[in-house]
Amino acid sequence: MEQQPHFTIIIPAKDRAEYLRHTLRTCSLQDYENLEIIVSDDGSTDGTRQVVETASLSDPRIRYATPGQGVGMRDNFEFALKQVRPGYVLALGADDGLLPHAISGMLQVLRETGQEMLAWPAPVYSYAGARTPGSQLLLYRRSGTRIVDSSTFLKRQALDLSYLGDTESPMFYVKGVVSTRLVDLVRSRSTDGRFYACSTPDGYSGIVLAGEVSSYAYSGKPFSIYGVSPTSQGMSYLAGDEQARQRSEAFFRNVAKAPMHARLASQPYSPLISLMTADYLYTAADQRGWPGPAPVIDMERLLQKSLDELAHGLFSENRMARELNILGEIAASCGLTGRFREMLRRTRRFARKDPFSGNGISPSQVFLDGDQYGLRNIFDAAYFAYCAHEFVPRLSLSAIGQALGNSLRYRLQSMRRGEPFPDESRWREQAAKT
Repeated sequence: MEQQPHFTIIIPAKDRAEYLRHTLRTCSLQDYENLEIIVSDDGSTDGTRQVVETASLSDPRIRYATPGQGVGMRDNFEFALKQVRPGYVLALGADDGLLPHAISGMLQVLRETGQEMLAWPAPVYSYAGARTPGSQLLLYRRSGTRIVDSSTFLKRQALDLSYLGDTESPMFYVKGVVSTRLVDLVRSRSTDGRFYACSTPDGYSGIVLAGEVSSYAYSGKPFSIYGVSPTSQGMSYLAGDEQARQRSEAFFRNVAKAPMHARLASQPYSPLISLMTADYLYTAADQRGWPGPAPVIDMERLLQKSLDELAHGLFSENRMARELNILGEIAASCGLTGRFREMLRRTRRFARKDPFSGNGISPSQVFLDGDQYGLRNIFDAAYFAYCAHEFVPRLSLSAIGQALGNSLRYRLQSMRRGEPFPDESRWREQAAKT
């Protein structure tokens, strides 16, 4: 235990017991003793507490905690983070998971690189009914370990405005781990002693923490996996059914007290990645003495990238109207109303309405039909992803050629004919002796 620093997994949860049980299975099978798994329950009514307490009977590393009834996602994350002991911390959603040997793997990379923060490209598993009728697994092409320059990453974010699409983003929600010393340093810069200063806690952690260090580690080998379930907030916002609308409205009410930055016209939360990235950058730069570079954001570029997001065809009409109104207010605050109207006239929406499903491939990603491979939950997907990332990269062209050569030789040898069977008198005589 003296050579094992303490790791904490925080899982802020609300009404996701169906998926949480599989998430806890991926955590419970970690081969690391000095580990605590804290489920922070925001007043669930679906048996979440029973799921956690049942899991804790077989694994005492699992602990149930609650901030009270309905405090909202941001306050629930803050409460969970306050329960963490010194060491390292990683946050999961209640439908995400860890890959096998994740904690020991994280520690190995942290020690080898001498860094306090580590990021990786997390695979994504979509439960059946979340994005498409069937399940799907997205894997990134594996690369090696490297050191990332924090200033370069932050300047790239100010230009690309895509915290979620940047695999090097060091947010410790699902795709990163960080020392509690750095978490405490961020807290010390805020006016209220909180870590989370934005309405959504995921991407902000990566932006603000990147500014606290000159560099951090990146592993092309993943240690965790995103889960996308029908109850995920992003899916609720895109879905058009009444239940999803109610979940979204409840979320908007909870985050109303944390509007976007004043340079974004203090508008209410928007799920557009470009706007969230800008909000994170501006808010981090406002923290007292934050050493990161001041963000230089082209507002016209921000408005156009936001429109491009809306154009991808997955937003319903009423959702699109809300986001366009927010963008219009931001444009007006910057004196860009006329330019924004011109962008609206020029931008065309995509004809497609459904997300990609089934098997597919791109230069950096592989999409697999989860149903075809028998992946029914995040636990199945975590083990499948681990095997894929652990063994597939070792199949070099020479190894594949050697395997084909061995198979061909064995087949040719099988086709050759040797001596005939012994005659009957001989084998009967031998059989009688035995």
